[in-house]
Amino acid sequence: MTAQKDLSAIQLSIPHRHPKSSLWRTLWKHRVEYLLISPFFIIFGIFHGYPLVWSLWLSFHKWQGIGEPKWFGLGNYERLLNNDRIWNALGNSLIFLLIMLPIIVGGTLILATFLNSPKVVGRHVFRVLYFLPYVTSAVIVAIIFQLLLNDNFGWVNGMLQTIGLPRISWLGESWPARAAVMMMVFWSGAGYNVLIMLGGLQGIPVELYDAASVDGANNLQKFLLITVPMMRGVILFVGITATIGLLNLFSQPWLLFSSTQGLGPNQSVATLNTIQYSTAFQSARYGEATALGFIIGVIVIVSSLIQLRLTRTVEA
Repeated sequence: MTAQKDLSAIQLSIPHRHPKSSLWRTLWKHRVEYLLISPFFIIFGIFHGYPLVWSLWLSFHKWQGIGEPKWFGLGNYERLLNNDRIWNALGNSLIFLLIMLPIIVGGTLILATFLNSPKVVGRHVFRVLYFLPYVTSAVIVAIIFQLLLNDNFGWVNGMLQTIGLPRISWLGESWPARAAVMMMVFWSGAGYNVLIMLGGLQGIPVELYDAASVDGANNLQKFLLITVPMMRGVILFVGITATIGLLNLFSQPWLLFSSTQGLGPNQSVATLNTIQYSTAFQSARYGEATALGFIIGVIVIVSSLIQLRLTRTVEA
């Protein structure tokens, strides 16, 4: 009985360590490390965290840039979902995504495979040439494409006439306008994706190809059975980044069809981002524009998660 009392007295004498005090003690112990990394979190909070939270708050209000924002609840989201322009822009964005995503991933992988081959003479020069459009100003690229695709004196129509084909109104009809935007997107962004693919290809052991050659595999079999499986992670990365870029398409349609404020003929190249820009900075409906921004974010996240899920299913 006496032993039990002594044990109880010892337990009572031990101070209880509250989790909160333990957390502060840990923070104080590593105060120098946290101080050194604090600039990142401060800058992130000022330029990313606070604007994100404020934009979410603004999406539930009406505001024209002047005066106090007025509470509107889910009105901005309801107005967007009942707007035919939004659904048309979403349809255009999905058209660009479904057509361009396989072209970007497949085309850049093939180009990178070509540039990675030691049999190609001057491949280092070609690598630089492929990357140049990526670092070229989008305004200059848009001017070049407007000149190339001009209905009357464009080089593309001139070459079509040379081989006996009719002229195409690239900038005046719906589907040719979409094709013009797609060509501009691929041409200006292919260099970056080729560089990423090339880095992945150079990480594949050469011994795998040598062993396949000994077994009698041809180039196509090597590509399908070695290159593609070994590049699965890189292909997923390029696919997700391309998806994000295509769903946030803005500069190409806006600059190529600046006279129609990025809408194109019959609003055929209008995207969610061009609608968002005109809603905010031309119609001064900032609450509605921020709500559209969060809708775009949800669409991008869902699309990326679907790609991750599909990739895991294929691997399984």
